[in-house]
Amino acid sequence: MSQSAADVASKLRSNLDWLMENAGPVIRYRTATELIGNPNAENNESLKKALIRSEIPKYWLDRLRPSLEWRDIHGGRSEAFENVMGKLYEFGLRKDVRLLNQKTAVYRRWLAKRTHVQSVFDVFYRTIVAAFLIMTGCVDDAVTEWALGRLDTVYPFAKKADLEDVYVEANSVPGPYRSYPSINPDLYQLGEMKLPWIHDLNSFLHAPSIMEDTQLRKKVGVIVDFVLKPDYQRLHSSYGLIRVGRKHYVMGWSIHLPSFFESNYSRSVFAALLLRLDLLSRIQTARHSTWFVRAVRMLEKYRDANGLLSFPCEFMPEKKFGYWVSGSRMALEGGQRKEKGIKCESTFRFLKIITK
Repeated sequence: MSQSAADVASKLRSNLDWLMENAGPVIRYRTATELIGNPNAENNESLKKALIRSEIPKYWLDRLRPSLEWRDIHGGRSEAFENVMGKLYEFGLRKDVRLLNQKTAVYRRWLAKRTHVQSVFDVFYRTIVAAFLIMTGCVDDAVTEWALGRLDTVYPFAKKADLEDVYVEANSVPGPYRSYPSINPDLYQLGEMKLPWIHDLNSFLHAPSIMEDTQLRKKVGVIVDFVLKPDYQRLHSSYGLIRVGRKHYVMGWSIHLPSFFESNYSRSVFAALLLRLDLLSRIQTARHSTWFVRAVRMLEKYRDANGLLSFPCEFMPEKKFGYWVSGSRMALEGGQRKEKGIKCESTFRFLKIITK
């Protein structure tokens, strides 16, 4: 028998209350501000102070060491900008945390300078930076303009949705790269990659200046529809090879959705699946897709009689090396992530996905 709306609302409220009573400072703060929408400003401020004082956010804030070297922006090291900012984003730290805003100022100034933007990598690294600044609310006009520029580049290609000429025959490809298809150079002329990166979608779906504008939101919807098409999902998982000067490079960071063509949700894709569901839950066209609905139903299998969830701990890893955006850094609280902690993290992540 299906539950009534009143029963569903009652169980949700019970789950939220349980999180507020049992979770650590990260999940308590994010539950109050993002799921409950607590209007009690004094209580929220108290929760934020407890969050900022807690050991793990302080540890990651200390790791945010401004540098514009590409190796310090992009990579699997814990100190890489994208991983530190991914952690701070998931801890709920935003622009109103003074130290975070101060440490990200150098990146906003960098985005304001359009000099030396010549290759696809120049665009890629700036797109990473813009995405995490937007996700944490550390935004100014330069950051917004960068995201809008990427939207103007990606949208026409997504609207056309013609993938027949994405790949071309290439000569003189070095041996280690011969297993990768070569991307049509027309798709990255002047460095402006027309295929969307996952960092583009993070920018678009988190930017109030985009999502609160009816016309711009429609453009994002077109891009999301494009990503949800089977033909897009059949593209090489790393997009493929690009050529810069005489050298070949693998250009990845596509928006391939875990288990798009099958219902086998393995350990290796589970964390990335949670992140993609959370991201795409921000737009209705994705929430109604077959992939999204099927994945949520799978997650519900981990629910107990009280509506709380417990995903296997190894499905939400916290690795010493790996990319946050790929699901390698999933711990929301400190400690050893024992049974209750895993239940808090699992339940919070699930409620974030289904509660809009």
